[in-house]
Amino acid sequence: MDLSPRAQERLARLGTLSEAEQRQIQRERDLEVVLSPFFTGTATAEDLWQKVKTLSGSAGPEVIRQAQEKIAATFRLQMGHEDLEKRKSALLALETLKKSGKYSALELLLGSIVSLRQRYNDVKQQALEQVRQQMEGQVAAAAEQARRQGVLMDTASTLEASLKSSPEWRDFIMRHDAAAQKTLDDYLSRIRAML
Repeated sequence: MDLSPRAQERLARLGTLSEAEQRQIQRERDLEVVLSPFFTGTATAEDLWQKVKTLSGSAGPEVIRQAQEKIAATFRLQMGHEDLEKRKSALLALETLKKSGKYSALELLLGSIVSLRQRYNDVKQQALEQVRQQMEGQVAAAAEQARRQGVLMDTASTLEASLKSSPEWRDFIMRHDAAAQKTLDDYLSRIRAML
């Protein structure tokens, strides 16, 4: 099958990337190499700051924003305090690399995320304790009945299993998670807009 020269040219262009696309792919690869040690815990926020500073010198200042976006995308309500603080420190450190940074506003939003996570965990723990207290009587009564029938029952395990499978608890967690996630998503979208 013979193709016209124009069709052959189009076909040749389909398989090749433009220089801009090639630079973008290389910049993303370089950024992943820089971020990987930070996410695996082998690099600190200061190490990341230095590497991103060096990379931004060769790849352009856009790399700073891209690194911040990738870090912000990893925020979760269920993450540990140390991980959250590490990401917060990294975002703020990278913000100092920008000529027109918004450090104070970013710090305020990140502080709101830390507070949200703390409130999320506190409310969850309080609710868990309330449900646990309500169920302790039921489990104790069931254990007493089982004992009368000659069956031994592990009340602690039974209480925890009953608690986690309780429809009230599952409903509460679903609503609580959804509300907190909505607030977190709002904070993260405001952070992304600021970056």
